[in-house]
Amino acid sequence: MDNHNATSSTDGTTLTFDPTAAAVGYDVRDLTIEHFPGDVMGIGIPAPRMSWVYDHKPPQGAQILLKIRRRVPGGKPVDESTYLPAKQSVLVPWQFNQLVSRERVSATVQVVSSQHAPLGKPSDELHFEIGLLRESEHVADYVGPSWPEAETDHRHLPLVRTDVTLREKPASARLYLSALGLVEAEINGRKVSEDALTPGWTQYEKRIPCWTYDVTDKLNAGGNAMGFWLGDGWYRGRIGFDGGYANYYGDRIGVLAQLEVEYADGTTEKICSNSWDRQWKATLGPIVSSDMYEGECYDARLEQPGWSTYGFDDSAWKPVAESFCDPAKIENPEILSIRPQEKHEPVSIKKIGERSWLVDFGQNCSARVRLHLHDLASGDTVTLHHVEVLEPDGSIATRTLRRGQQLDSYTSNGQNAWWEPRFVMHGFRYVQIDGWPGELSADDMDCRVYHSELKRTGELETSNEMLNKLHHNIVWSMRSNFMSIPTDCPQRDERLGWTGDICLFSPTATYLYDVQAFLNNWLHDLRTEQVKWGTVPYYVPFVPLGGWSHPTAISEWGDAAVAVPWALYRDSGDAEILRENYDLSHDWVDEVAGYLSPDGVWDRRPEFVLGQLGDWLDPSAPPDRPSLAMTQKELVATAYFARSCSQVTRMAQILGKDDDAKRFGELYRHVRRGFIDRFSNMDGTMTSDTQCAYALSIAFGLLDDDDVRRVKAGNRLAELVRDSGGKVSTGFAGTPFVLPALSMTGHDEEAFSLLESTECPSWLYQVKIGATTTWERWDSMEPDGTLNPGGMTSFNHYALGSVATWMHSHIGGLEAIDAGWKRFRIAPHMGGGITHASTSHITPFGRAAVSWKLVDAQGEENAAGTTLEMDVTVPVGATGTVELANHEPCELKAGHHRLTINL
Repeated sequence: MDNHNATSSTDGTTLTFDPTAAAVGYDVRDLTIEHFPGDVMGIGIPAPRMSWVYDHKPPQGAQILLKIRRRVPGGKPVDESTYLPAKQSVLVPWQFNQLVSRERVSATVQVVSSQHAPLGKPSDELHFEIGLLRESEHVADYVGPSWPEAETDHRHLPLVRTDVTLREKPASARLYLSALGLVEAEINGRKVSEDALTPGWTQYEKRIPCWTYDVTDKLNAGGNAMGFWLGDGWYRGRIGFDGGYANYYGDRIGVLAQLEVEYADGTTEKICSNSWDRQWKATLGPIVSSDMYEGECYDARLEQPGWSTYGFDDSAWKPVAESFCDPAKIENPEILSIRPQEKHEPVSIKKIGERSWLVDFGQNCSARVRLHLHDLASGDTVTLHHVEVLEPDGSIATRTLRRGQQLDSYTSNGQNAWWEPRFVMHGFRYVQIDGWPGELSADDMDCRVYHSELKRTGELETSNEMLNKLHHNIVWSMRSNFMSIPTDCPQRDERLGWTGDICLFSPTATYLYDVQAFLNNWLHDLRTEQVKWGTVPYYVPFVPLGGWSHPTAISEWGDAAVAVPWALYRDSGDAEILRENYDLSHDWVDEVAGYLSPDGVWDRRPEFVLGQLGDWLDPSAPPDRPSLAMTQKELVATAYFARSCSQVTRMAQILGKDDDAKRFGELYRHVRRGFIDRFSNMDGTMTSDTQCAYALSIAFGLLDDDDVRRVKAGNRLAELVRDSGGKVSTGFAGTPFVLPALSMTGHDEEAFSLLESTECPSWLYQVKIGATTTWERWDSMEPDGTLNPGGMTSFNHYALGSVATWMHSHIGGLEAIDAGWKRFRIAPHMGGGITHASTSHITPFGRAAVSWKLVDAQGEENAAGTTLEMDVTVPVGATGTVELANHEPCELKAGHHRLTINL
């Protein structure tokens, strides 16, 4: 069937569709390099791959004219160009000589004919710049306080400054900036950027990012000054639960600043932080203490106005001292920075005491409050206590925060000021403000939302407003926790990169946002930690904490070593991600293979106080025993390991590692056989008669060789759902797969009943009682507003939000068939009373989208309608296949299509 007003009949049902008008030009857009969303500075890739998007398919024989202009500081621009086949558009290899440190590039692409005549407009110009690639080019030192500091955390934080004299206004200038700890830079009294928590969190023992900033417009001819706020951050602050761990990476903080200026005549000059230059000085600043979890204390009486401007009297300041760091650790960032994304105004402000107010910002998220302090006497202190939820009596709920009390304070110097803390981040919806004089209004504050910069790529909207709210909550939980690393929660004394959470959520994350660079950056640290600890730790970066002080191999958490690279590859089609992480995945599977019993079941108990975590937070588990799930832990572990074996087999095949593919394929078959023999009965029941057990065995394809057993397992799963009254009975392990397993075995009705239930435990129960993010526990809050009594309760976890993957593919109807969305499926499932839905995803080829509604004979939208009207967008380079029950598959080529289908 072609794409031109085609009509087909299947069992008396007519299907028609029409493409939009033909193209009038062949323009190109969205030119990017690697997995960065646009212009970028300071990358560490000397031969970056390039991608772009076509609005219309180029004609036969067309080519791409790729033009670049490249220049290094002090050199002349060089123009280069080449022609490429137009069929290439995704991650096209670099076509020119490799780039060198500091090199600046502008690039365009344009569709031309085989005779090189233009067929469309050039793309918008892309600008990118290479960072410092060689260790020897980092000539600055990390410098910080020279005085003895407290040996524990909660230290008084320093400022660092220097004066700089330039012979003339620079033609261009770059600041290469890093820190042991955290840094915020100013030049001539102005912030260098809006970046927060720089340089971010990595496995500092092996790598520390160095960020590049264009500071040309902040420098003057003659006198200038650079100033740096320093914070403990993750580097030496107290991080984690069970009391936390301070000084894990080091006990001395410092800033690395390398300013490089280029003058109009092409000459260059460097100004570098170092301990021998007596112009680099430090002193104690107004941040009295700053803890990532507990909060920040600021004393405005200690401010030194003008300290980051030229000519400031720093005679009382002390010379800096070097904070030693191996320069081999310094690298260019692989991701974009943490930045403010939007602002929230208060939705309510309530006076609760003489000088106390309760502010509701309406949305639980990762953020900081910016407050206008006025009418305060010198020495007056205002405190801000941030919480996610309120107690039933309306007071702030702080118990769930444990040590992470999120308490900021500002002590006034008697002058009016706007203030926002610098080196903390809070997860909250409500703020209690104490010590406030007079009336408090919305004009006195705003809430600034922060997370790592990510491009939104996936959307979903349905006729069911509660489902829309659920999806909205899932997105907010993801945003709240993608903060340099993928954390579990943004509020309590934890905020760690738990491997299990992202193992489950990564397919959802790749649909909602472009997380290719973000998660691959985290995998870089995971690879390092695996080598260091000999296995995949529970969280990455890893810090020994309490009973979790020594990593041991556990299912789901360790399986992130395979599942996350695989999810990234499936979304992007980038085999380089598999190549970079192949040893990580390969070594995990080889390690666990040594823990199997002869029959292929993973039943060796880990050397860990909790053993396997299994279906963690199964709703039947006691509040303080989250690993006491109904499903056998050995069943869960073996199922997940079988999936890892299958995925690493595919990786080996893709990478041409035939011997590995054969070996891992045999291992997969052995483990699957052991799973079936040990945990599955001939009548289709499982030894653990639970939603989780059936969901994993079906969704992971472990029963695919026995159609009868698979059908019976699906029937039993559906029966369990009906018997539960449509309530969820799965924890972390089973939840992402219970709806897919129901749909795979023909039980959409039960899948919709499970999704749309509003009784606890369910997704919409949270929505019904007012959640704005997804929870860690199904029952984090009771209907009367009381909080779960367990010591581990968060209202902002993304793991249970993995249900969005099923919502995208089954309600919206969009799902990749091939890696990188070269081919994708259009297959909305009708049910649950939903009358319309739409979803879209920005694929490597451009935006794919589906929008549908059910209509009756009168053309009115109706859940009982017998006609499906559907609009589909297929990007150039991809193919969409419509797959609906009782209809032959229909292939759609690039374009916009309207289909009318009689059901």
